[in-house]
Amino acid sequence: MMIDEIEFQLQKGKVIEDILEKYDWKIFESIIGEIFQENGFNTKQNFRFKTRKRYEIDIVAVRNNRIFCVDCKWWGKGRYKKTGLKNAIASQEKRVKELQKFLKKNPIARDILKITRNYTINPLIVTLHEEDIIQENTTFVVPVWKLNRFVTEEENYF
Repeated sequence: MMIDEIEFQLQKGKVIEDILEKYDWKIFESIIGEIFQENGFNTKQNFRFKTRKRYEIDIVAVRNNRIFCVDCKWWGKGRYKKTGLKNAIASQEKRVKELQKFLKKNPIARDILKITRNYTINPLIVTLHEEDIIQENTTFVVPVWKLNRFVTEEENYF
């Protein structure tokens, strides 16, 4: 598991952002999926669906009646990130609305994702580095190094 290797490097005193920057965005997504799995979530990576057009959500994480639709942002530091992040939030919220429509009409998809009819869907953006925006509209923005705590303490946010 990738998480074990990262934990080993963290114990040696390395900073998580420095560790993760050595990998690519695909591995970053896998690590985020592993964090959800370690906390009892069923996950589907690169979940594709179609309403009027095609959509993809990086990670759909389901536990009990809570669904997180995760957009993973493996961005470096730089200018104009706040604008890019706001655009990413708007796009993620649109995908989540479309997923709600899709799930309402598709019992097979609900079965694949292992969800019941009484569920809540929360958009989430997980970033490599800490960002200024913590929550905008219904979307939380969480740096990867805070994700485990966010997931274990989710009831404090909703």
